[in-house]
Amino acid sequence: MSTTQIWVAALMTLACYSYLYKENVFFRFAEHTMIPIAVAQAVVTTYHQTLIPYKNTYIVKQGWWWMWIFFAAGVLFYTRLLPAKYSWLARYPISMQVGWTLGSYFSIAPRPYVVQMLDAIRALYNPAAKGAYLMRFENLLFFLMFATAMMYFFFTIGGKSKLVGVAGQWGRWILMVGFGASFGNTVQGRISLFLGRLSFLLTSWLKIKI
Repeated sequence: MSTTQIWVAALMTLACYSYLYKENVFFRFAEHTMIPIAVAQAVVTTYHQTLIPYKNTYIVKQGWWWMWIFFAAGVLFYTRLLPAKYSWLARYPISMQVGWTLGSYFSIAPRPYVVQMLDAIRALYNPAAKGAYLMRFENLLFFLMFATAMMYFFFTIGGKSKLVGVAGQWGRWILMVGFGASFGNTVQGRISLFLGRLSFLLTSWLKIKI
């Protein structure tokens, strides 16, 4: 990076972190600068790496003229920016995208989901495995946590069955533990990003040897 690029990156980084004190003009400048740049970069990248190659490969060379239908459907996404009289047209491409993606996941690449379902009902005991008793306890604990977490979502019979109601309460605690662990992992990732920016400020900008 050139000296100018380093100074711009450092000042923008400090402007973003100035929000930790309070919202200010420097943070708003960084925010309103980053978002347009990110959107512009995404649009240009999509145009050159997706739209143009697809047009040249499939429409021009292979004559798949009907792919213009998908292009027209994609344009309908932008009707959300129009008044309510026309914004409802965006529901069609959204429903097509959700259905297409969900169907492709289960028809083309179902293995991850099948493996996940098989893991949820894996054998509670495997006498041929090393440490069979330990595996039995781990699998039993996994199965109980999975079953109680699922029972938490049995809203229709949760109030009628005392067993399902109590198990659902345990499942709620298990879900909270899982969400807490996931949130902790997210915070750890953010700390890693902060350390990366701090290292950049100290070494690349201030030339401090660590």
